[in-house]
Amino acid sequence: MSNTPTDIANQALDAIGYPNAIGDLEEGTRPAQVLLRAYGQCLRQLLRCAHWDFARKTAPLTLLADATGNTEAVGTLVPVPWIYEYAYPTDCAKARFIPWNRQGSPAAPSGNIVPANPSSPLVTGLGLPTLTGQRIVPARFTIASDVNYPPQQGQIYWQVQGVSPQGRTVVLTNVQNAEMVYTAILLYPSVWDALFRAAMVAYLASEVALPLWADKDKKFGLQIQTQQVGLTKQKIKQARITDGNEGFYSSDIPVDWMQTRRVGFGVTGWSGVDGPGMLLGGWDSVGFADGTAY
Repeated sequence: MSNTPTDIANQALDAIGYPNAIGDLEEGTRPAQVLLRAYGQCLRQLLRCAHWDFARKTAPLTLLADATGNTEAVGTLVPVPWIYEYAYPTDCAKARFIPWNRQGSPAAPSGNIVPANPSSPLVTGLGLPTLTGQRIVPARFTIASDVNYPPQQGQIYWQVQGVSPQGRTVVLTNVQNAEMVYTAILLYPSVWDALFRAAMVAYLASEVALPLWADKDKKFGLQIQTQQVGLTKQKIKQARITDGNEGFYSSDIPVDWMQTRRVGFGVTGWSGVDGPGMLLGGWDSVGFADGTAY
């Protein structure tokens, strides 16, 4: 199986019954231009619509500011009520959660959930973050924009995610030395799983069907668009079911962030559950060319 973006694009052309294939997404032909304009946006939206296992990534965050003033060479301006400000990962499609382990810390970071008895752990069996198989507790965080810490000079703003002349996207939390678990933007189809690849082909096909068929047979293009939208929804549904089946949901205490999913993060909002591989960021609905969402 060929694993290049051009192969995905040609599969999408096959799906809409287009008579000609392309040689490269950047070749400049009309079909290639339409596909190229839709490809990147389709990829990012699809990555956000389910917690795809293959795209799960854990990485340390780059510290920009410490409100306590105890960290050298970084700023101290951090929006209230947060303590630390980090740069948003440039390859992040969807933030899932920030791990935090209570053991070894003198107290819960300000603004994070604390049990009725502060001396008892949130979940039994908590160990140090470096211990294999030990659970960790998700910490509160929010995504924001900040003009106080401009990006590095020389960065091409329209090519680097989260940076602009008006500021940069940041992660605010009360966790020191934080790392983030997130859905990464994986550009290479060779690392996608089969379900995601099928969904990407169908989603891309639904976006380009009408533009490519408008001059030849608009009615046929609309029919193909509707068909591919339905296929994409089926693949997304399967992915979300797989996410639920593969998750391990348990805890020793009832806490607010375990009660709901798909709610916003911030000072008052929580979603998801704790535990190995669990997801806290919720998933997004996807908008389709026919005006529906799923």
